Amino acid sequence: MSAQIEIKLSSIEEMFVEPAADPFDPDSRYLSGIDEVVGQLRLKRRELNEKTRLVIRLPQTAVTPNTAATLKAALDRYGAAQIDLNQQAIEELRVGSRRQAISALVIAVVLILLTIFLLAAIPALQDFSGALAGFVGIAVWVIFWDPIYNYVYAWRPNRLDIKVFENLRQADLIVEGM
Repeated sequence: MSAQIEIKLSSIEEMFVEPAADPFDPDSRYLSGIDEVVGQLRLKRRELNEKTRLVIRLPQTAVTPNTAATLKAALDRYGAAQIDLNQQAIEELRVGSRRQAISALVIAVVLILLTIFLLAAIPALQDFSGALAGFVGIAVWVIFWDPIYNYVYAWRPNRLDIKVFENLRQADLIVEGM
């Protein structure tokens, strides 16, 4: 089953510009239309592989014969820009993670070598070698945690956003007057 999203806007500009919210007006919006659509699509992960039907309701006076085409072109440009930004963010995370991993490796090797040197140089530390090894093991784990997490998991929200904006670019757009 494909996703269907319906939003009601006071003007076509509210699709990308956050409206001035009025808490005394029960019909007042607090998010731009695009933020609302993207938020709803993020919640429909299983439906992102299917075509979405996006229904935009505007005042009848704001609907012209080319409103849908104008809005679709704007959504396509916005989606393409967001996809590029998210792909760049993923690449930055991966490059940064590799750099962090190299730094972590150097620090871990120095820490292990220092521990071996201290155990050889100070015989009294032999009694505490088990505790020292445990400490070094935990320290190495902590040092590698962030680079591994960033390389394996941190990019996933960006990948979800890429799928959301790809879905949005392929969506069937319907503009209706109200």
